[in-house]
Formats: sequence, C-alpha cells, structure tokens
Amino acid sequence: MEPLHVFVLLLVTELSQALNTTVLQGVAGQSLRVSCTYDALRHWGRRKAWCRQLAEEGPCQRVVSTHGVWLLAFLRKQNGSTVITDDTLAGTVTITLRNLQAGDAGLYQCQSLRGREAEVLQKVVVEVLEDPLDDQDAGDLWVPEESESFEGAQVEHSTSRSQSGKTFSPPTSILLLLACVLLSKLLTASILWAVARGRQKLETPVASGLDCSQDAGHQLQILTGPRGM
Repeated sequence: MEPLHVFVLLLVTELSQALNTTVLQGVAGQSLRVSCTYDALRHWGRRKAWCRQLAEEGPCQRVVSTHGVWLLAFLRKQNGSTVITDDTLAGTVTITLRNLQAGDAGLYQCQSLRGREAEVLQKVVVEVLEDPLDDQDAGDLWVPEESESFEGAQVEHSTSRSQSGKTFSPPTSILLLLACVLLSKLLTASILWAVARGRQKLETPVASGLDCSQDAGHQLQILTGPRGM
C-alpha cells in the first residue's frame, strides 16, 4: 500500500475518532451494508434518510430516503446503487451500497426526518479498499495495524454476498401492516353485524303489532256474529 494511502487512512480514522463516528470498510466492486439503530418510540412515524456530508461543517447532500408513507417504510427505495429500508419496530434503518467505487468513499449520515428538520442518528465514514485478487476471501483482507491504535473509532469490514441457503424472514413492519388490515376488516364486519341486528329488532315489534290487530278484529267479528241476521 502506498504511503499516501496509509496517511489518508490514518487521517480519516483520526477524524472519525474526533466526530464519534463509525468507520466501515468495503472492497471495490462489492457491496457494503450499513445499519443505523435508533429509538423506535422516539422516532415513531418519521422517515429516514441517507446523506453524504460534503465537508466537515458543510451541508449533507441527501442520497436516498425511505418511502413517503411511513407504514410502507419496509419497502426498498433505491437511488442509483444505494438502497435503503427501515424496520420501524426493530428501530433499524439499513443502507446498502452496491458495486462500491473509489468515489463512494467519504463521510455519510443516517438521519431521522421531521418536517424540514433532520436529526442525525449516526455518522459513518466509508472507506473503499482495492481488491488485489477477485477470488480472495473477504476474511483474508488486510487491515492496517496502525488503525487499531485509535480507540473510540469503531472499524468494521463488511461485504455482502448472495447466499442461496439463507432463509427469508419478513420484516416486522410487514407483520404490523397485515395486523392493521385484519383489524380493520374485523371492525367493519362487527359494525355491519350491529347495524343488521338493530334493524331486525326495529322491524320485529311492528310486524307483531300488525298481527295483534288482525287477531283482535277477527275475534270481535266472531262475538258479534254476521250482520244482517
């Protein structure tokens, strides 16, 4: 590795320590998954976003955000090679950077949106490493020892590869949406049953009253006998 690259790596690590951020390393051409956790109750009903900070004190340019309808936040939203999804019950927003390139390296933010305001959930420094061998195992990738001396900066190496044997488990947001649909159908059925029951009770006394009047007239005719005799 060139000395300049080592210097930049150490500089970024030093910066991440000062900003209390997380450093994630990915390999060029592969995928990098970022998970930002948050308080599910505090951020209930808020959209989430992934933005790139152009400078240390500069604005954060939004890359992608979750679905406009909060109940559909579990659906994937994609902008270019960046995908975001939000598990609102578990309190975890996941961003996937596909086909990493050297230009993807930089400082990013996970944000919680409330109107025009944006609250920073987590700051992430993305580093893109060159892959010397295409068939090299991700666990054998070399990480500079100098970066281990900096405490307070959490360094992780993450690559995403397809696993055909991995079982699929639906997000908790899908279960919540299905529960709301079933509950609404149950309430609708209960209301219709109550209305039908009320109408039946109103019609029954009227019908019985008509029968009583007919019976009384018939009895009166029997007692008085036929006219003209």
